[in-house]
Amino acid sequence: MEERLIEALETSPYLSETEISKPRLLVYLMGPYKSYPPYESPSTELGVATTRTTLDEAVQNLQATETDFDADEALWLLIELRRRLRKERGVNAFLATDPEIPLYEMDAATQSVEFTKASVATVFIAPAMGDNLGVGIEIGSVCEHLSSQELREEVLFLGEQNVESSMIDAISDHWHVTVDEFDDFDGLYQAVKAHVRQVA
Repeated sequence: MEERLIEALETSPYLSETEISKPRLLVYLMGPYKSYPPYESPSTELGVATTRTTLDEAVQNLQATETDFDADEALWLLIELRRRLRKERGVNAFLATDPEIPLYEMDAATQSVEFTKASVATVFIAPAMGDNLGVGIEIGSVCEHLSSQELREEVLFLGEQNVESSMIDAISDHWHVTVDEFDDFDGLYQAVKAHVRQVA
């Protein structure tokens, strides 16, 4: 899986903007892809419109500017974190969707397990905004398939302050995964950077 990931990420249309110096240093980033409430199309019947940034607009803004991430956008947080890790640290940071492995070939849960096993470091992120149910399910699945040593050394769970969950407590108590908090994007970036440096 490691070689397949490296090859797929080299040609991924989502990562073409950045040259990296450490392609073998795979860093898997997992978190919610959508803020809530869901971004639905405005109802033309009711004349309802939204002024919130759509996912597509957020990605376009990020590619066009160097602005800070919009705290209302869960996907943007992951994209900005991936971009900065690749640009500033040279590591092969990626999201689950970047390698474009079809779900009919490998389901999402299996992908997360295999991506984690193939990566040097894995970071699960639970921001205060966004639906974190998927993150909880994914990390539980991953924890069941890795050894205690791999979980202690390679996996990090970062939850934004004000995110409380019995599952987060279980991650630390039951599987001994390192769990920490962040209060802003810079704090998140510094924590991930330190984890990658320690693992590498």
